[in-house]
Amino acid sequence: MEEKLSIKDFDIVGIITLNDVDGIEKYVTPVKHEGKTIKYLSRSKEYYNVKSMTELALEREELKAKLTRELTKKNFVILENMLNCSGKVYFKKFEEYIMGKKDLRSKIQLQQAEECLMEDVRNILVIFQQKGLIELDPRKILPVGEENSAKRAIEMDNKAMLYIFAKSLEIKKDCQNVEVLTPGYGSIYIGPFLKAMYGCNFTNILKSKYISESKRLENADMFSLMSSDRPLESGKTVLLLDDNIGTGSTMSEIQKQLVGKNVKSIISGAVQYNWRNYFRVSIGEKKDIDRFEVNDFDIVTPFNYAGHKLYKHAIDLLHSSGNEYIEYLNSKSYRKEEYCDLVGSIYRSLICASRVKLNLAEDLALPYDIESESVNLLDRYKDGPKNITNPISSKIIKTLIYNVMSINDIKIIKERSK
Repeated sequence: MEEKLSIKDFDIVGIITLNDVDGIEKYVTPVKHEGKTIKYLSRSKEYYNVKSMTELALEREELKAKLTRELTKKNFVILENMLNCSGKVYFKKFEEYIMGKKDLRSKIQLQQAEECLMEDVRNILVIFQQKGLIELDPRKILPVGEENSAKRAIEMDNKAMLYIFAKSLEIKKDCQNVEVLTPGYGSIYIGPFLKAMYGCNFTNILKSKYISESKRLENADMFSLMSSDRPLESGKTVLLLDDNIGTGSTMSEIQKQLVGKNVKSIISGAVQYNWRNYFRVSIGEKKDIDRFEVNDFDIVTPFNYAGHKLYKHAIDLLHSSGNEYIEYLNSKSYRKEEYCDLVGSIYRSLICASRVKLNLAEDLALPYDIESESVNLLDRYKDGPKNITNPISSKIIKTLIYNVMSINDIKIIKERSK
């Protein structure tokens, strides 16, 4: 019997559990009980290993041959591995395009990789939406090369979280005048998802604290690091989005420079926010960073960023065994039986924000009481915001919470008083 995919199947890293792995054993990790395999996790070390551009191009072609047109879990696993190949090659070719001063050869290879990237995203959306058919164009082949892909994991590998976020934006009009602008490697899938869902174009910036340090680009002109100049065109609305925000410093810097270039319309935000750090900074527990401020962004979400250390450790354990991976996430209160990890991510955000007296879920009835325990805030945060006042953020937060809770049939709408 074919296994159908549901959004609630995904854990916090973006991994699903499945039974049918015929022909894709290389790409999954077994979970065992009493020495016998009882199920599989949808990724293996193959997903995270460093490979050359040629190896990734060949792997995508091998995966293509395994793909059928059914909207099943197994086909999702195949497509996600194909997208992983496309994403890694795309980002490497993007780096080469920028570092090579945007020469014609790099531009052609970047476009070639983007075509594969978009095809894989569209097919994944077909499975998420459970309508249509998987379509492949045999002419779309990744460019090759001896260069190796980056090792660092992409936080937005959780395609379910990204899909729910993108769906909540509800971009309905003037899409041709909206340009999605994303910094760094972790946000690489945001633009393609929004383009596939709404038709707006995307531009990448080779800019994040990790990239600037490793590529020695601290003093580079930001606009020389962009894959296109479309965000600077007159009449454009720039949708500046990151995969996660901890302090917001990178996003603030980009926005400031865009304003300096006379970009009139900028909507900024991220898919996830580090609400745990928001709380810890507010009480002085974490002194080495600043917190983000909710009023600095137009799109604030109730998805709590679990942190790159958790992701990295979980992935390292996955390389060892599926059982160790599950045990680790269970020890961190993930992979719960009563609700999916997307629900858990929202609960964490609401709890952390409420402890700093910030109400993210105004007018929503949650299935439990969030106790706003007494904490000592640092003086500079005592007069901080108590609710979300930006109408864009307010609407997106409510939409996200409603959509995620609906996945688990959790009722959150308050009854109107008579």
